[in-house]
Amino acid sequence: MTLTSRSIVRTAVAQYFGGTTYDTTFKAYRNGPLNSYGLSTVRAYQPKRLPDLDYVLGQNPGRGMGAVMILEMNETRDNPLTITQLPGHNGGQRRIVYPFQLHVFHMAHKNYAEDAEADIDELDQAIHELIYADPTLGGACYQAGLDSFGIRTLIDQPEVWDEITNTHFRVMFDAEVSIIIS
Repeated sequence: MTLTSRSIVRTAVAQYFGGTTYDTTFKAYRNGPLNSYGLSTVRAYQPKRLPDLDYVLGQNPGRGMGAVMILEMNETRDNPLTITQLPGHNGGQRRIVYPFQLHVFHMAHKNYAEDAEADIDELDQAIHELIYADPTLGGACYQAGLDSFGIRTLIDQPEVWDEITNTHFRVMFDAEVSIIIS
């Protein structure tokens, strides 16, 4: 019997970044620890619809910008650590690595795109600092972002449309989980 799974780890990571307030209607976590940096909503799964309100819900009036995070787990690396994990044996220990991509979508209603980019820099740094503050991500794994790949960020070119600056960036790290099979 295992004590963890992809869905358990995904939910725990979403709660770590998005807080434990769960909006059952929109399937989103709100009021997380990065709210003051503009992260209004965290979603554990890709939604079919993403309302504009998700970007700014809970932000101070007049802030004019905000962000939504969507988790992506597109790979699982599952390695047996003990011989008893081989076929025909019961029990053992496995090391599972879940590479995460935190897709962050940032929307800004500001006069200058430079203000949006500065806000993105601050949010990106705050995400890194939150991971390093507790590499277990609130108990979701035994370490995240501490392997040789560390924490990586890729920021796409912003798009400006009708005086709205939209930017996508992703923060990537490996979350490592060790499970014991009995």
